[in-house]
Amino acid sequence: MRNTVRNAFVATAAAGLALGALALAGPAAAAPGGTGSAEQTIKQLQDEGYRVIQSRVGSGSLDDCSVKAVRPGRDITELKAAPRGNTEERVRYTTVYVDLACGQDK
Repeated sequence: MRNTVRNAFVATAAAGLALGALALAGPAAAAPGGTGSAEQTIKQLQDEGYRVIQSRVGSGSLDDCSVKAVRPGRDITELKAAPRGNTEERVRYTTVYVDLACGQDK
């Protein structure tokens, strides 16, 4: 009985770690590979359902910025009513941070 419980715990922990790694890899996969503009990168992430938070160094318009990094953010959740008086936590959206260098800082 102990081995069954321990094995179930190990399997659950491994699955959680694997899902966590995949979740972190999602936004990073959308990072630009040297092509495309900052605006295109942000639009692509928004089209994939992410809420983009921009972090800029320098000043100027978005056209004058280059993407330095795309970093995973966190899930924004809400509680919804579920059957039998229970509640469920559901993901409303996921944030992603886009680090931009603009103007002379690019």
